[in-house]
Amino acid sequence: MKNMRVSSVIVATILMVGCGSDGQDSEVTTIETVPANGEVINIQSLDNSFRPVDFEIAAGTEVMFDNRGRNDHNILPDTIKDDAGLTALLASDTSPTAWGVASTDFVPGDTYSHLFNVPGTYNYYCSIHGAPGAGMYGTLTVS
Repeated sequence: MKNMRVSSVIVATILMVGCGSDGQDSEVTTIETVPANGEVINIQSLDNSFRPVDFEIAAGTEVMFDNRGRNDHNILPDTIKDDAGLTALLASDTSPTAWGVASTDFVPGDTYSHLFNVPGTYNYYCSIHGAPGAGMYGTLTVS
């Protein structure tokens, strides 16, 4: 009987270890954000280019994209393929690093703004007039 009890304890221990924790001990990844600093910079979306192409800002700065061209544009993180991919991203990711605007919401005369409050490098492009790193693209470095 003693061997049966020891075997039961060993089996129960193996099952608990194999099933993992209840989530209380698991590490949760959080995104450290910086509060808004009141600064606003403007990036122009012209026909076939963003101006400036490369820009460095302090975390907490709002970036205002202004469509001053004659054409519709979109602004996509370079990991996103098209407007549908952006829509899916924004529907599933509400973190401050999910951003961008679809072409239906960025016609000539429109503006789009985003508060960049997480340091990092944000590569973006217009899928209508470019591709990641080619044509109409840009890089925003947030420090």
